[in-house]
Order: sequence, then structure tokens, then C-alpha cells
Amino acid sequence: MAGVSDAVVSYTLNGRAPVAPATAERVREAIRTLGYRPNHTARALKSGSSGAIALIAPRGEDPAFTNPFFTEFAATAEDLARRRGFAFYMASYALDRETVVDRLQEFADRQVDGALIIPDDRRDRRSVAAIDAVGVPWVQVDTVDPIPGASTVGADLYRGGVDATTHLADHGHRRIGYVGHVGDEPRHRAWQDTCRRLGLDPGPALPARFTREGGYAAASRMVRAGDLPPALFAASDLVALGVLRAFHEAGVAVPDDVALVSFDGSWEAEYSWPALTSVRQPIEEMADAALTQLLAADSADSSEPTDPPDAADGLEASDGLAQRHRRERHSVFPGRLVLRASCGTH
Repeated sequence: MAGVSDAVVSYTLNGRAPVAPATAERVREAIRTLGYRPNHTARALKSGSSGAIALIAPRGEDPAFTNPFFTEFAATAEDLARRRGFAFYMASYALDRETVVDRLQEFADRQVDGALIIPDDRRDRRSVAAIDAVGVPWVQVDTVDPIPGASTVGADLYRGGVDATTHLADHGHRRIGYVGHVGDEPRHRAWQDTCRRLGLDPGPALPARFTREGGYAAASRMVRAGDLPPALFAASDLVALGVLRAFHEAGVAVPDDVALVSFDGSWEAEYSWPALTSVRQPIEEMADAALTQLLAADSADSSEPTDPPDAADGLEASDGLAQRHRRERHSVFPGRLVLRASCGTH
């Protein structure tokens, strides 16, 4: 209809080569008349690039994206991916009957350019080889420690635990409790180490799943035991929300009876009652770093020229050694303490 070649149509659409204004207008008019839309499936088959990135999260006791951290991370990553010219897909995998490999394979069949993977609590490092075997570049996010052979991004959980506990101590609390995962969990270790360093009474420490129900159950046990500390560090906003409900039902006032600080700094923290003082995870920085590492890995993995989205321009392929160093990169970002009413010092 426009009287031009396929190549001229492509140049008009993607701007990769100059097209005379009158010719370009004939192409655009034909597109409007025909209702033409580019066939991205055919483009993916030809170029090996679908211009799409996937985010895969676990689905356990809570639906994956009801966790406010996951939701905010997904929204931020989608915005950053779209600015780079990529479509963005989200999916979850059921821990009781699926693995991340199962879901990643589905996206591989659709030729996505890469995947961001949020691990489950088990953090099974043995899965690296299985994920690699799918053949899609990937970066693991929300990850505490480096994983050999993988590119990972996470927040400095230990530093966040130190900041939360120190803040409570700085305002005169000499006995500080803890609710969350215990043992080798970085926030638990940070609470223990900070209490020891400052000469505080560390306790009680109640184990809790990182869910609202987990925080509610732990705080209820604390109330029944009659062992309420004057200050408490909850290892996540979800845990803290459960703590707030249990305390409210028992007539325990926050912050008058118990000052409370949490970790995550999610959207929900600002709108709880009272609003939560919380160490905010650097979601924007983590999402940007994860996408940058992912697209760098995708560029290095490409053995033949492709036609990726413009945002991938400038990413240089490298030799095998440099690629390995990039894939094993572990980026950690510090959080920021956001003061609100729950700690009694705002």
C-alpha cells in the first residue's frame, strides 16, 4: 500500500536508518489505514530477542505479590525496564509443586531476554546449574550472600538491623526484643551483636515467619508470657503489622508501652497505625542494578548479532573471563532509617 520495501517500513518504525519525510508519512498512513501492528513473535524468532524481561517470585503461605516489598520491587523494576524499551512480565511459582526452573522454562520458550528471580526462603544454591541450563540470562534479587556462578543483588540486612537496634538504644531503651527469623539470619545477628556491643539486655527473641500471621502469633505469645520489652525490633514490615494487631488487641500501646522499629520501609509501613519507623530497603537502586547486570549478561551471552531494544545499545560483549566476573557480581545496598510514630521518637 505504501509502495516501499519491507526494510523501509522497518526503518520508519524503529528509526534505525533515515527515511525521507514524504516516504515515512506514506508508511504511517498505510499503517493507520490497515491497522497494522508489528508481529513481535515473528521479530523474536528472527532476532532471538523478544524485548521482554520476566520477574519470577515464590508463592508460599502468602500469595507472592501480596508482600508489599515484592509488589513495590516489581512496580519499580517494570518502570525501569520499560524506560529501557523492554516489556515486563511477572509470574510466581508454587513452592509445593513447582520450581523456579519450571516457570523460567515457560519464559524461555517465549524467548524472553532475561529474568529477575526472587528466591524462596530456602535459598537453594544447588539450583544455579539447573537455572543456567534453561539458557536464559538471569539475576537473583533480594539475596543476602554471594552465590558462586550467579549475579545477585540485595540489601544490607545486617547494617539495617544494626541501625534499627542502635536507634532504639540511642533513645534510652536498655532492653530491646526481637521478632523474626532467628539463628544465622543477618537481622537477628545484627540485633544480637548490637545489644552485646552496647551492653543492652537482649530479649526476648521470638522466632516468627515473615508474614503478618507470624508476627501476630509471636507477639501474642509475648503478651501471654507477660514479658514485654520496652522496645522491639521486628525483622520485616509484615511481621511488625502482625505485632501491631496483637498488641492492639491486648491493650498494649505502641509506642507508649513498647517502641517498635521494623525493616523494609514498604508502602504499608507508612499507613499502619501508628505508622512504622522502618529501615527502608533501597528498592530503586536494587532494581536498577539488577536490570543493568541482567542486560550486561544478555549482551555477553549473545554469540550472534541481534536486534535488541535501543536501551541495550552500548552494552559491550566481553571475553569469557570478563563475562564470568560479571555473572558472579554481588551488589549490596544500604538501607535508610525512616522515622515515624511507632518508635516514639519522631
